[in-house]
Amino acid sequence: MSRQPPSASRPVASLRTRLLGWILVPLAVLIGINAWLGYGRAVHAANEAYDRALYLAARTVAEELAWQDGKVQLELMKAAGYLFENNTGSRLFYKVSTLSGQWLAGVEDLPELPERSAASVRFYAMVHFGDGQYQDQPVRLVQLTHVVDASGGAGPLIRITVAETMESRQQLTQRIFGDTTRSQGLLLLAAALLVMAGVQRGIRPLEVFREQLARKVDDDFSPIHPPDLPRELRPLIDTLNSYLDRLGRLIAIRKRFLDNAAHQLRTPLTVLKTQLTLAQRNAEPAQAAALLQAARQTTEGAVRLTEQMLALTRVEHAREMHTFGSVDLLGLARQVTESHLLRAHQLGHDLGLEATVASSPVSGVDVLLQEALGNVIDNALHHCPAGARITVRVGSAWVEVEDDGPGIAPVHQPHVWERFYRAAPAGVPGSGLGLAIVKEIAQQHGARLSVQSPVQAGRGTLIRLEWPSPQTVGI
Repeated sequence: MSRQPPSASRPVASLRTRLLGWILVPLAVLIGINAWLGYGRAVHAANEAYDRALYLAARTVAEELAWQDGKVQLELMKAAGYLFENNTGSRLFYKVSTLSGQWLAGVEDLPELPERSAASVRFYAMVHFGDGQYQDQPVRLVQLTHVVDASGGAGPLIRITVAETMESRQQLTQRIFGDTTRSQGLLLLAAALLVMAGVQRGIRPLEVFREQLARKVDDDFSPIHPPDLPRELRPLIDTLNSYLDRLGRLIAIRKRFLDNAAHQLRTPLTVLKTQLTLAQRNAEPAQAAALLQAARQTTEGAVRLTEQMLALTRVEHAREMHTFGSVDLLGLARQVTESHLLRAHQLGHDLGLEATVASSPVSGVDVLLQEALGNVIDNALHHCPAGARITVRVGSAWVEVEDDGPGIAPVHQPHVWERFYRAAPAGVPGSGLGLAIVKEIAQQHGARLSVQSPVQAGRGTLIRLEWPSPQTVGI
């Protein structure tokens, strides 16, 4: 059973949705916490104000008490009576009692404030606040201990208890809650709109990049530079542009290879087909053998051409396939020269190696430099007549191959590095890719490639590969 990738099994949120979620959810939580704290502070302030009013009501009752003839006298003034009898919000009840709990005036069944539930001291030491129940409803209680005025001096201590029902407090609390909720909700909505606008504007360069990328034609791999690109997005866009550049280069290399293969292999394959057909139809054994030999040579030429086209394609891919290191040109030249000795002997050439240094380290890719030097030696072996002298020399950061063959005419020398360009006379086999491969490798190594012909006495060719000093090599 094949597994689907995660993106196919569940929907993935867009970048805009993720940004809004990461910003708005914490923002909503913070605004909610702020609303809760603000609501708590407002309710506390309201309760403080109501408690002060409740204390003033108790003080009003206390101010109306007097001690006469051993009794407590209470005569509420008209204003005080209005306070207790005609309150349009919460209802107020009072009770006057002795410290021992004996009822003296007011509502007799009004509960006392238990000492254990008394709130912290308010206003001054003789006043306490607390919550209680009266007539099956919650009330707020204040308890005031008061010294009654007497004509002969201070009278007894009297306890005044005033209770207030919670209607006004609850209405105020609901109003504060509603105002807080509305204001914080509007704040959250405004913040959400601003954040959405900011996120939309912030990701606009990505949208522009997507649109520009979607409008590109198939063979357009040029870089894209959206306007107003934020600093944080530059590495991403640069990486994508770098990928487009590499992709374009790789596709161009493959296209060039296919074009070259289609163009260059068509002729030898056609010739091979013709030779095989003639050999099949020819009844003369000698002629048939000659045609088969020619077909064999054509096949070898086609194979050599294919190998060199593949080698050129590998060289063009070297940036992605190889890493630079230290290469000793002397050791490399010795290895490549030895590998060509047998062929040189078979062709009747004198192939040798000379060195002016004990070692010649350069920065490069060993396998590519072997390919380059091998192609130069192969080019000399191929184009020199039998008995030619071919010398490979190595110096400090350079290697060269010299032969005493017929040389290269001046008219051909500027073009010998071009692909499929052949300076050899008609009838001499070859693909015209060997020196083109050498040029590509030299460019990738930052080395200078030169050709000199004639070398002496109107003959010979010298091809040199030389690294600059100090070396500035890169792939």
